Amino acid sequence: MLYKVLETEDLIDLKEADRQIVDLMENNGSHLKIAALKKHQIIEPHIAHTNVTVFVIDGELEINFPENSNCTCQACGCDMPDENNDDGKKYKVKKGQLFMLEKDVLHSLKALKDSTFLLIKI
Repeated sequence: MLYKVLETEDLIDLKEADRQIVDLMENNGSHLKIAALKKHQIIEPHIAHTNVTVFVIDGELEINFPENSNCTCQACGCDMPDENNDDGKKYKVKKGQLFMLEKDVLHSLKALKDSTFLLIKI
């Protein structure tokens, strides 16, 4: 059994990279990761094949869903709406907040501030 106290500052360091994702645990397709993005960095549109919870440890994220977020393929050419177009849904998630989404939904993330967050995939 694993018993360990971890300091987030020891796990993630954005001094040399604009983004970093570190695996903390994995079990039968479930994952616990810690991630960090510098301000304005983006995780491109993608589909998670598990349910996902994002817990913002520090900073602020914007989670975007394009208008056609029911799409279940990655090759259909559906792009995220540009920043001046409000066709998709956008959610701001701040320090201390959780955001949950179901599997098989197209989405992307953008850091509105330097941000550190837990990514829980179940």
